[in-house]
Amino acid sequence: MRFNVYDNVGLIGGTTLPPQTFSGSSAVNGNVIDTELFGGADNAALYGVLAALGNPSSVTQANLVATLQESDDAATWTNALDNTSTVIGFTLSAIIGVTGTTSTSSNPTIITAVTNVAGLYVGQPISGTGIPAGSVITAVGTTTITISNPVTASNSGTALTFGVEGLARIEGLHLNRKRYLRAVITPAFVGGSSPNLLGYALIVLGNSGQRPTDANVSNT
Repeated sequence: MRFNVYDNVGLIGGTTLPPQTFSGSSAVNGNVIDTELFGGADNAALYGVLAALGNPSSVTQANLVATLQESDDAATWTNALDNTSTVIGFTLSAIIGVTGTTSTSSNPTIITAVTNVAGLYVGQPISGTGIPAGSVITAVGTTTITISNPVTASNSGTALTFGVEGLARIEGLHLNRKRYLRAVITPAFVGGSSPNLLGYALIVLGNSGQRPTDANVSNT
């Protein structure tokens, strides 16, 4: 997880959209947090993870759109906007249709003949037949991937699934008033039939003494 939100971690509250399988195009609403319970919070972050499941080759692109929403009464919701009137959130785009070759006898931590390495990064979760649970990428070559655990099966052209992460930092929440926040995820597909996507979202609240690790923040 690449979750470097603040330079001084001291999270004081949060809520989630639990891990679940998304298909079709129906939006899913996350759990609600009453920010008045955390009056000392002034900063927050919206975080999300996506992985393609099943047979993603039926589409050319599969996305989850994660959005931060707010409400005064937990009944009527609007998209939370930053200081440029832009909706706070991000789009997670699944890496689909990638295959590779695994071997238990020769370099069992290296996957060869990888068909596409674009968008892959060190620390990224990876799964597939014979790849132990919890494995992550430790190196990316032109046609190879090195992973953190030795594979347990030898396969040629096996389908590879990758986790994709998104993060929106939010500063200046001023939560000393009644306000509710939730994450909403909406699936979106291009071409073919809709594959299953596994995803979740998380909102975390930080105290006013914390500052984001860089200037790339969204003010609300």
